[in-house]
Amino acid sequence: MDSLRTSNLSGETSRVLTGSYVDPVFGPTQAQAITQFRPVAPLSTRILPSAVFDSVVLQMRFDFYTYGSIGQTTQTFDVYELAEELNLNDDYFFNSDIDITNNSLGSESVNISYEYFQEELENTSTDSVVTLKIKLSDSFGQRLYDAVNPEDVNYTDFDLFKAAFKGLAIVPQQSDKIVGLNPNDLNSSLILYYHDGSDLKTVIFSYSQAVSFSKITSDRSSTELAGLNQYHTDFDPGLKRYIQGGSSIITKLDFSKFYEYMDTVKNIMVNSAELDITDVETSTVFKAPKGLSLSMLQSDNRFSTFKTNQDTVDFISFNGTLTVGDQSKFFVAETPGQSPIMTFGYSSSKNAYVGLPTLFVQKLFDLKSKRYPYWALRPLNPQPGKSVDRVVFPKDKIKLKIYYTRALINNE
Repeated sequence: MDSLRTSNLSGETSRVLTGSYVDPVFGPTQAQAITQFRPVAPLSTRILPSAVFDSVVLQMRFDFYTYGSIGQTTQTFDVYELAEELNLNDDYFFNSDIDITNNSLGSESVNISYEYFQEELENTSTDSVVTLKIKLSDSFGQRLYDAVNPEDVNYTDFDLFKAAFKGLAIVPQQSDKIVGLNPNDLNSSLILYYHDGSDLKTVIFSYSQAVSFSKITSDRSSTELAGLNQYHTDFDPGLKRYIQGGSSIITKLDFSKFYEYMDTVKNIMVNSAELDITDVETSTVFKAPKGLSLSMLQSDNRFSTFKTNQDTVDFISFNGTLTVGDQSKFFVAETPGQSPIMTFGYSSSKNAYVGLPTLFVQKLFDLKSKRYPYWALRPLNPQPGKSVDRVVFPKDKIKLKIYYTRALINNE
């Protein structure tokens, strides 16, 4: 799919990804973290003529998401200035192509432990703070320093400011992991240092209330997925099925055979339904998503969204068994305020995903006069636009089992 949004919106996980690793199934995968920055207090920050510029440092807190090689390894990141202005009102996707300048503003190497990051990610009560800090070039810093002026509309008006300072891209140079950074954390900022006599001072620039997103690429040309090179087009890779967050690979489910069978029975009550995916391929390096879910597809393989009156009718017809996910506003199978009906949790002990979509299947039967055959099986946890977790399983190991009672009416 080409509609996987990676830009950060209010109310969801704030994360940008950077790094790279080589996946034997999905190919080399790289992420670049892209963000705007803006003055925190543009109207009250005044630098006196006697002051002197010192340096500027990019700082961003790791949120401990990591994917790739295990162990502690060295990651090297470069920072580049954007050559293209970003629009606050636009969504940005994993394949949004944004130009960056050719010259690096700064570089830094850090040692990242896969095990430590995993431990901190799982420990939700932790207050550990680990930040990526990269000193940027003095020429860029001086230009930013010279722009600080509370009486200059080019500085105080963000629309004008971002035309001159378009943003930054954190690009991996040497890397075997993809890591997550939180641009909206209080420990994340672009810090301009200067001194006035013996007084050391700073001007803070924030990534909040600005565009931030991840650009994610995978080179599948030397893998079994080499033929998967067009969006929204069915591709049969053979005996296996694949799902990958970040690069937006989904497995499509076709419920046509379900409808064919249900056309042969009448007046049924679904007692229970199970949708199982077994024999999931295991890997100590490339862990499977903790949860999968379904999103409704149209016949052209586009996600069903609210664009027409008919879309609204379709949504209401499911009577609460569907709600709208924020990811591109497509239909996802969840119950508002409860656990998602169409969530498939992963069991590492069984190497399987198991879901119990009883109410969902009953609704498909009740509405069988209007077919809903096509669904996308996609990552739910972690969010696909904020992760690159992936999974592989045999195509003949996904099964829908339905247990039902048939009512006899009018001597039928």
